[in-house]
Amino acid sequence: MRIDIGNSMDSVSSPGLTPDMLDSLDSKVRHIHRLIAPKINNRDFGYTALNPLNPDELKNFQDFIDQFSNFSNVLTIGIGGSALGSATLSRTLGISGHIVLDNIDPSHISTTLSAIDFKDTLVNIVSLSGGTLETISNFFLVRDFMKKQNIDWESHTLVTTSSSGPLYELSKKHNLPLLPFPENIPGRFSVLSPVGLAPFAILGGSIEELIKGVRSGFNSLSGSIYDSPAYAFGAVTTELSNMGISANSVMPYSENLETFTEWFAQLWSESLGKNSLGQIPTRAMGATDQHSQLQLYRAGKRNLMVTFIDILDHQTSLSIPSIESDDFNYLSNIRIDSLLKKELQTTEASLADVGCPSVRVELEQISPFCIGELLHGCMASCILSAELQEINGFDQPAVEWGKRALKGMLTGDQGIESQATQSKNQYWIGG
Repeated sequence: MRIDIGNSMDSVSSPGLTPDMLDSLDSKVRHIHRLIAPKINNRDFGYTALNPLNPDELKNFQDFIDQFSNFSNVLTIGIGGSALGSATLSRTLGISGHIVLDNIDPSHISTTLSAIDFKDTLVNIVSLSGGTLETISNFFLVRDFMKKQNIDWESHTLVTTSSSGPLYELSKKHNLPLLPFPENIPGRFSVLSPVGLAPFAILGGSIEELIKGVRSGFNSLSGSIYDSPAYAFGAVTTELSNMGISANSVMPYSENLETFTEWFAQLWSESLGKNSLGQIPTRAMGATDQHSQLQLYRAGKRNLMVTFIDILDHQTSLSIPSIESDDFNYLSNIRIDSLLKKELQTTEASLADVGCPSVRVELEQISPFCIGELLHGCMASCILSAELQEINGFDQPAVEWGKRALKGMLTGDQGIESQATQSKNQYWIGG
């Protein structure tokens, strides 16, 4: 993985960084790296997400998931980081058989469950706290669905949670296999832990290659933005944010990375949205959104940057056939991947033409190695950005308020929870 930051420099973009600003950032990043490197190596809370699984941990994990090798499908029930990480791995890397329930939309739940053959499906319920209301609600719906189909739900259920809490107690009561949720990793940082890896591994994904990519990302954290793509991305986006670039549109030129953009949006917003700070992550898809969102990027308010993700080798030889038309003969025999590359280049040039900052992240291909490196790099960028802004990148107090308020509404508890029923000023218009 490498990153091109040229179109975020002041010679191209406005606002933009100067060479002196980069040198100043590099000095800050070197200092921060000296402080956090021991925390990564010691596996301190949050920072441990950047420390790859070691060979013994990998073997123990593989031995654990081998007991589920007879299942062709995995239904993951979770929300936020408990589901997005594993969904990103399976959807990005083309692993079939992974179904995800991460919302409580009744229509979607009904449609999803009716399409599942539960005789061949492992239900993987994931919650760090063991009491996430949406996750628990969906699990009991699924359990009831299995019972009505005479499925032995206990032999089809894997619990992923911490060493205490309601879900942990449920697993003990019914003797369900338990995959420990590392308690020193926040959910949104858990993609490269057993939490995110389990469905991918059960369904045949190459864990070894993925972890090789993670180790490559780990080894690239040299402390200098001039040597580390991850640190360069974190430093540049943070500095642009300080200069008024309050939104970052992540625009991959690969349909495989669509769920990745959802994962990135959670990582960036939940980690960095603190103290009236935080760059709003938005999602786009190249080349599709060149025909929609590009209008805003190029001609709208100058508070946005674009992060392009380019895939150098799409591993396909698909080409447009010869066209017998004067209007379109210039397309004859063009490879689709070459056309997609030109789409990215012209969009990049279009933004540079009006001074809109952008960066380009390049991956060699969509493979376990490259995706492991990308995910590790994004987490390292996020952690660095939090350190540069002197905020806690690992908590989520605003999210927790919403959880408490929801539980208060459902149980009738008083205190801050009861404010949820009174905090909305109603002003209805229309029938």
